[in-house]
Amino acid sequence: MNDSACHGVVGCLRGGSRPWRGTLLAQPWQRWRSYLVWHIENLGVRTGLRRACASLLRKKQERGDGAKSGRPARREEILDLQPGELVEVKPVAEILRTLDGNRRHRGLLWMTGMSQHCGRRYRVFRRVQRITLESNGEQRTMKNTVLLEGVMCDGKEFGGCDRSCFHFWREAWLRRVPSH
Repeated sequence: MNDSACHGVVGCLRGGSRPWRGTLLAQPWQRWRSYLVWHIENLGVRTGLRRACASLLRKKQERGDGAKSGRPARREEILDLQPGELVEVKPVAEILRTLDGNRRHRGLLWMTGMSQHCGRRYRVFRRVQRITLESNGEQRTMKNTVLLEGVMCDGKEFGGCDRSCFHFWREAWLRRVPSH
């Protein structure tokens, strides 16, 4: 059994190791160390250090002004959808009006394959509140975003990828269908 301190923050990531415990001053060090170790183990020393530092700098800049976009969400963008509710995906033209020059709505990319779902009705599968980016291990919180039942990427735009990932849907791209 390995008695060395675990680099995980939430819990032990390696079987047989213990999480490192310490004072309140040591906990930020543990989080930073865990973040850095993930980057180095998954991306290599040089790339891992570069991306971890860039990500931390970006986080510090974002913390200064609050939201990334610098503007509060408009009322029509917040539907507070719950699992099981029926929604209709707005037409492409309406959705495009919500996007910036990089095809993003508050940082979330509108993917090309999503347009095939416009005008159709789906049930909300679940709300998305937090995700972990596979590319760098960074955790992000999300607001006003849901997953729809059975609506997944078909992979055609990504060279035939078979992964079948859920598409993330901003509530601003959806319309609640009233129940009768």
